[in-house]
Amino acid sequence: MKLTRFRRPGGASFGIVLGDGVADLGRRFPSLSWEEALDPERLDALAAAARGADYALDEVEFAVPIGPAAKVLCIGRNYGKYHEVKAEGRPKWPSVFARFVSSFAAHGEAIVRPAVSEQLDYEGELCAVIGRRARHLREDRALLHVAGYTVMNEGSVRDWQRYGSQNCPGKNFWRSGAVGPWVATRDEIADPGALTIETRVDGETRQRGETREMLFSLAEILCHVSRFTWLEPGDIVATGSPGGSAVDEAAPRWLSPGQTIEVEIRPIGVLRNPVVAE
Repeated sequence: MKLTRFRRPGGASFGIVLGDGVADLGRRFPSLSWEEALDPERLDALAAAARGADYALDEVEFAVPIGPAAKVLCIGRNYGKYHEVKAEGRPKWPSVFARFVSSFAAHGEAIVRPAVSEQLDYEGELCAVIGRRARHLREDRALLHVAGYTVMNEGSVRDWQRYGSQNCPGKNFWRSGAVGPWVATRDEIADPGALTIETRVDGETRQRGETREMLFSLAEILCHVSRFTWLEPGDIVATGSPGGSAVDEAAPRWLSPGQTIEVEIRPIGVLRNPVVAE
């Protein structure tokens, strides 16, 4: 099952993707929130209620599959091909940083190269979407708290990562990254450690990696994060990028206005965004 947030005539809603259409759960269950819909124990009942699409997919505008109060926690340096891992070796602990929801565009929306930099980079990543509240997780049960998985272009403004001792500014420019197009529920992904991530710019493959190459598995990441904060339904945990970003090139090819970037993770789907100048 694929769950998505979208905008349609009358306002924002969420629903289940059915082929080329979407069943509007927000209309069927007006008291149900996006976060409640992600509860793994509720999904079968929602699927049973989604009897036929209310809109064609091309009639709705996708929204980021993240509620306004959600935490977005990202893991850096989680693949051996990452330039700093090659230089410094495997980190002892996962590198965790946070992003603002406003730093992401939805599927189909433009990502924005900021006016103050030309160094907008791309990083294709697998993300886990939390469905059940959790703290102090055990590794053998961590994935039971995941509602499903989505795709991220964890765009970075590279020069601004160096303007100070923290990388927060370079990771949080408005609409510098993207998430979507939907959340593929946990039952669709047999093993999150056996997926392929491919990033394309104007059809050219720039990144291709396997999630089995992650230095810290998703279960390890969730356990680590849950030791310092509650994981809440709707929170997003991004697992890192497999290398091949522009910053890794001898002559970096930063994203430019007019280009189109795609990140694909099968069987989740393709996240596609044009690039514009601020």
